Amino acid sequence: MEVILISSPSKKKNEVSTIRRIFEMGLSRFHVRKPDWSLDEVRKFLDEFPDECIERTVIHRRPELLSEYPFAGYHLSSKEQYLAKEVDGTISRSFHQLDELITSQEKLDYVFLGPIFDSVSKQGYNSAFPASELRSFFVDRRKLRVDLPRIVALGGIVPEKVRVSLSLGFDGVAALGGVWGSRYPQKAFMRYRTAIPSRSGSENSSWLEEIAMTGKENSSRL
Repeated sequence: MEVILISSPSKKKNEVSTIRRIFEMGLSRFHVRKPDWSLDEVRKFLDEFPDECIERTVIHRRPELLSEYPFAGYHLSSKEQYLAKEVDGTISRSFHQLDELITSQEKLDYVFLGPIFDSVSKQGYNSAFPASELRSFFVDRRKLRVDLPRIVALGGIVPEKVRVSLSLGFDGVAALGGVWGSRYPQKAFMRYRTAIPSRSGSENSSWLEEIAMTGKENSSRL
């Protein structure tokens, strides 16, 4: 089970220092989504981070920055055209309907699916998936061994929903409002981490890191 943090779309007080401390706390993947910021504003924001943080960062909506920073990958919106060029790192996408995810022929490492629960950060952005439908989907996926990318729950993900998401069948959760809506974002993030059931052996491994390592191995063979 992975916890992915998505940036606040707007500027937050002490945002950079807070994110850097959250990286130090064990954040494995940070998604930068600043839809209303200019390209220069996004650059200025990214320049505040050392390479070791950028290497665990996925950028949204700004493919032109892929050649400027050592990102972990690129994330496509639900409507965005698939990238024509190769990307060093992961390719992920947001989906809002199960049918679209099931029928997608794109090469994706993982996807966001949502809203799974009523959104914390977007008023009126309510759950679009009955729990029974999700359980059936994941059961069928396991039975039929359907080759789908890893699926991350998005929308209304507060710490109390982490175990619920895991029980439904999700491979991870994406946190946004549950962290940035808190007065203490670092403490809020730690609540997500502690909500993950402890497991041993391969069950406790990070599939994000496994994907990253596989990508590096494949690149070294070219």
